[in-house]
Amino acid sequence: MINFNLELLLNKAKNDKQIVEAMHNLFIKKTVRKNQHDNSLIIPNLGRGKSFILKPEKLFKNNLNTVYVSQYIQLAGRRSYFLYKEFGVRYLDLVTYPDLIIGNLKYNYLLNIIDNKIYFKYEE
Repeated sequence: MINFNLELLLNKAKNDKQIVEAMHNLFIKKTVRKNQHDNSLIIPNLGRGKSFILKPEKLFKNNLNTVYVSQYIQLAGRRSYFLYKEFGVRYLDLVTYPDLIIGNLKYNYLLNIIDNKIYFKYEE
């Protein structure tokens, strides 16, 4: 599991590619760029937050659609860590987020939407 600060991530990353890149760098514990040509996004203190992804190795191991991975990260980041720790809740309840547009998510093969809940493929 990795913890992260969703607000910091969304403030620093400019697009889906940078969101995925910054989270991948957090996952592999990359803290400095390899050389002057390495322009990957590294965000200091990104790992300090209450957002979480349970099985990031599966998310970053496969060659997946960047937009779908970014959606996965952003939605997973909205979940309550308290509800996960206390009750094992791994899904995101859409009742809590009526502003989410389901039409934008229904083709994302990394998410399952059932009964107003978003389930994450690599966390079930």
